[in-house]
Amino acid sequence: MTRPTFLIQPLEPRRFLSATPMLASDSPEVTDAREALQQVTMDLRHDRFAGRSAIFEIRGQIIEELQKLYASDKGDDARAAVEPLYKDLRAALRAQGEARMDVLKDLQAIREKFGPTLRADIDAVWAAKRSGDDDALAEATKKIEADRKDLYAELNPLKEKLKSVTEDTSEAIMDARTAIEDKLAEFSDTLKDLFAKLRTKAKDVEQTLIADTKAVMDARENLRQALEDAGESTADPALA
Repeated sequence: MTRPTFLIQPLEPRRFLSATPMLASDSPEVTDAREALQQVTMDLRHDRFAGRSAIFEIRGQIIEELQKLYASDKGDDARAAVEPLYKDLRAALRAQGEARMDVLKDLQAIREKFGPTLRADIDAVWAAKRSGDDDALAEATKKIEADRKDLYAELNPLKEKLKSVTEDTSEAIMDARTAIEDKLAEFSDTLKDLFAKLRTKAKDVEQTLIADTKAVMDARENLRQALEDAGESTADPALA
């Protein structure tokens, strides 16, 4: 039995949790799209918090039962049974960390390289909007779009590499954790039920967050299209 991968990897980019400020110049369609994006972003944030809270509660119950098990006459046998399995888990976690480290360093270097440029680009777009200077807005829009293209050209291959490395190494981690849980369940029916409850809840939360993330991505695309239809710049801070 395997566990959902969402427990290891966050599903949503941090940019999904950013604000989507309304502008006085927005058309009704753009305003509606902004409000829709803001709503689904809040839904994602709420469901993520609620899901984590529910999982933490079950884990707390598991910890209490583990303490009871280890304090019982079965405690020594339980510890001896899971000790080699914990060694396997530590080895799998160490292997994943080492495999991800180089890629993460490269990703951070790219973000640091482009960060100041893109922040300046966004400031230029906002300044042009506030001043009503169409020529300056067109120039700022062209620049931020070009800079973003350069950023993603370097960033996306590394993000795919990180995803691949994480997926390749996560299976061993999940298998090790499942082996520990299954072994402990042999000593306690209560733990067996709690582990099953945890896996079910984790899967439910994973499916909810996947749906929420898709809704945010769809809303972002709807806002982008509304901006294009209104003749406004798609180099909008809400889409940064």
